Amino acid sequence: MTKKTLLLIIIISLLLPFCENNLSAAEPKDTSGNNSQNSSIDRNNQMMLAFVQRMKSGNVTEARKIAKEMTAFANKYTDTADVEYKNFYSNMEKELYLLKNKNSKKKVVWVDDPIADGYYFLAVIDFQAKHYKEAKENIQKCIFWNPVRAPYYCERGFIFLNSGVESDYISAQVAYEQALEYADNEEDFASALRGVGFAFASRNMFEESVAAMVLSKEFEPNNTDAEEHILRMKNFIPSFDFSMDSKKARKILKDNKIQTTYSPEHVKVLIKLASELKMPEEKEKALIFLTRAQMLEPVNVEVINKLKEIQKKIE
Repeated sequence: MTKKTLLLIIIISLLLPFCENNLSAAEPKDTSGNNSQNSSIDRNNQMMLAFVQRMKSGNVTEARKIAKEMTAFANKYTDTADVEYKNFYSNMEKELYLLKNKNSKKKVVWVDDPIADGYYFLAVIDFQAKHYKEAKENIQKCIFWNPVRAPYYCERGFIFLNSGVESDYISAQVAYEQALEYADNEEDFASALRGVGFAFASRNMFEESVAAMVLSKEFEPNNTDAEEHILRMKNFIPSFDFSMDSKKARKILKDNKIQTTYSPEHVKVLIKLASELKMPEEKEKALIFLTRAQMLEPVNVEVINKLKEIQKKIE
């Protein structure tokens, strides 16, 4: 798989949350009865689809133009001493940001314009053109607008890891560790772990690299990237013992202060979202949030009890 193909896959996967209609734990902003918000979402979808189409056809000039149009919405907003504007994907992301910044006195305003994605797309284009400085600047602007989205940090790590002579393996690892902090699903957490593994390998920390790859397969067993990386390392240094189970992998990562499971804030956010729903009208939605919370933290007593309560109401 070429880097260009890989980046297009990343772009399309980033687009999916806006295009899916199914309810998920990363529930988008409620736009029922609000024509202006629905119109904004339709416009954002159209711009992102147009960008992907231009990239697929190789029309990078037009793709860059669309991405710049997306970032131009940023000119509408200026942070003040009392207000800051952010560009979240979901209520879950907004609540996570509020939880992590609970001591801030600023009012957080969630804007509908596709600003973060625009900067993300510019970073992708700049990286392909080997304009690494610009790519790093644009992915950082993307993260400024949405500081709690794991795939953005994974992309930042990827750029730092693959910038030729401008590569920065330490910064890459930091970015992937931040992705672990914000990941709230198996795919994102596994991707961040693999990124940590790549960063370790770049620093000649082979045992740590294998540990990250082995643990990533616990979260995403059908992904073959981890196993392929381990095989490449075996060919590179055949004398090294790469045998390792998940228990040993987890210990190695913990010894290196690498996160091995989801951040507890995600469960707190899901419990809060479920608790704010109107009962019994929205019990099915609450059940979805709490089921997701149990997936993240199976032994959380509060989640288990709330699930039992709602399941009784459904029965």
